[in-house]
Amino acid sequence: MSTPAPKPAYKRSWKNLLINKRYQLRFTLFMVGLSTVLMAGLGIWVMKVANETTTVSMASVRGTPCPKVPALTDPTEELPPVPMKLPSEDAANPAPSEPAPVPAAGSADGGSAAGGGSAATDEEPERRVKVQIEESTMEMTPTLPKVPTDFAAKVVGHYTCEMKLAGKIADLEHGRALILWVLIGTGLLLVLGLAVYGIKMTHKVAGPLFKVSLYLAKMKDGRFDKVWNLRKGDQLVDFYDHFKTAHAGVVQMQKDDIAKIEAVIAAAEAAGAGEHATVVELRDMLKRKEKSIE
Repeated sequence: MSTPAPKPAYKRSWKNLLINKRYQLRFTLFMVGLSTVLMAGLGIWVMKVANETTTVSMASVRGTPCPKVPALTDPTEELPPVPMKLPSEDAANPAPSEPAPVPAAGSADGGSAAGGGSAATDEEPERRVKVQIEESTMEMTPTLPKVPTDFAAKVVGHYTCEMKLAGKIADLEHGRALILWVLIGTGLLLVLGLAVYGIKMTHKVAGPLFKVSLYLAKMKDGRFDKVWNLRKGDQLVDFYDHFKTAHAGVVQMQKDDIAKIEAVIAAAEAAGAGEHATVVELRDMLKRKEKSIE
């Protein structure tokens, strides 16, 4: 009798992962749902803290003073105003004065008037200037503002500081958005990973149960096939070993019954009762039992 070749190792297939859909999907969905709720709560708290931190940091950046741009000064403002007093129309066009009366010679008042007249002629007469401005001849000379020597450096420093502050604010916004996308990506990867892991882990439990149920169904139909070992990584190893031992005991009982039936049939044939109805029935039973353990 030739020894049967060993059964090749069975490889898992993604198509056969859902053996017991009710058990596997319920367990996986519960695990995925619980992890989703926890990740959502954690994400909301993290984003709240991130928003507060970003707001405070942006306010701090906006409050950073930058060097101011110096103002340009008008050189005419530095000159002192020149006072100019223009005579009025009455002063510009004085009314003709009447000649003073000449006193008579030899009079008493004449001597004093002559003396007074000589005193008046000694004083310098008052000088007045008449200014006339022709609008047609007026020319406006443009005055350029006074530029400080470090004006360019201060302007460059001011706008450089403004650009740096704008860059810092943009980095803070980018950091907040990055935290949000990292949380979303991590949550999706976690949910997907737990779903795949849950199905594979439940498959390692559902697989042995499925094999046991198949063997029990065959035993119910009177077939006692060879019980193969579990695949590597399967769960319920101890339970399966107990079942395998019980199955082997039932098979051994069938073999013992076959040996006893063969002995009875041989004794009946030796006694000349090989064609008896009971012996014929025993032969049919022997064939069924031998076929059941093939």
